[in-house]
Amino acid sequence: MSEQDRERQLRVVAELLLVHLPATLERDQALAHDLLAVVGTSLHTIYDDAEQSAKAWDKKAYHIKADELRQVWAWALAAANYATGLALRADPLTAEAVAKVCRLIKPGLEPPARRQITDPVRFRGAAGAVRQQQSRKPVPVRG
Repeated sequence: MSEQDRERQLRVVAELLLVHLPATLERDQALAHDLLAVVGTSLHTIYDDAEQSAKAWDKKAYHIKADELRQVWAWALAAANYATGLALRADPLTAEAVAKVCRLIKPGLEPPARRQITDPVRFRGAAGAVRQQQSRKPVPVRG
C-alpha cells in the first residue's frame, strides 16, 4: 500500500465517520456498530502498512525517513483500537463516542467531496466478523 492508498483508505474512514455513522446512530445501532468495526479495521490496516513501510526504510538504513513515517501515522493504532473497542461493546453508540474517534484521527478530517460508499448496509455483520477474528487470535505466552 502506498501513501496514496493510505490516504484513499482514510477518505473512506472519514466518509463512514462523518456521513454514514451519524445518519445510522438513531435508527440502526447494529449497523452503526458494524460501520465502526469497518473504521477500526481500516485504521489498523493503515497503521500496519505504515509500520511495514517504515521497517523497509530501516532495512535500507534510512532511519530518519522511517521515523518520520512512523510519526505521521502513529495516531492510527490508538484510533483503530478505540473504534474497534466501541464497535465490539454491547452498549449503544453515541454521537460523543463517534466524535472522540474523529478527534483521535489526525486533524482536519473532512467528509470527502464525492461519496465512495453508496450503500453502507453492505457492511452489515462486520462487527461479528471482527469479534470472531479476535477470538481466534492466539494469546502470547510469557515464560
